[in-house]
Amino acid sequence: MREKQFYFIIGLVLILAITIPYIYAAQTGGAEHIFGGFLMNTQDGNSYLAKMYQGWRGNWRFTLPYTADPGEGGYIFLFYLGLGHVARILNVPLLLVFHVTRILGAMCMLWALAHFYETLFPSPQRRKLAFAISALASGLGWLAIPFGAFASDFWVAETYPFLSAYSNPHFALGLALIVWMVTPRTEKRPFLFFAAS
Repeated sequence: MREKQFYFIIGLVLILAITIPYIYAAQTGGAEHIFGGFLMNTQDGNSYLAKMYQGWRGNWRFTLPYTADPGEGGYIFLFYLGLGHVARILNVPLLLVFHVTRILGAMCMLWALAHFYETLFPSPQRRKLAFAISALASGLGWLAIPFGAFASDFWVAETYPFLSAYSNPHFALGLALIVWMVTPRTEKRPFLFFAAS
């Protein structure tokens, strides 16, 4: 199998694995239950939607809405405020923008990983193995399950590419930027991307 086809298949497996559970949860709530949109770290997920809502209302300054004096706000959480602006301009639900961005972030992360391994390993077999392991694996925590332990592989999303892509967009995009920054360069690094990193 050609290398690009392999990357595509592994990428497709990852995208399906991080998307199907959300679609299933949204479809199976029934009349009594409404799916909130998050399967992992729901508290943070709802805070991201709240930030997006502020952007949807037209704000670029984040304010704390549940205080006696929210103040003038500050230019923080611009990523999620910006996603709220996108949702308003496109007239689509915030949750849809969140999950589409999460999938796009996963695609950026996969591209960065593939490029990283292409520059690191001369052997196509090693590149493919490294890409598959880093895209789909999460460590050795599964070995602790028979002993009743619950390892960080299952809940610390920032540390593993799969969970990063599964939980929210900024983890996968952040990981993509980190991998891009440490990728060995033969050409000059474009200033714009260096500044963004």
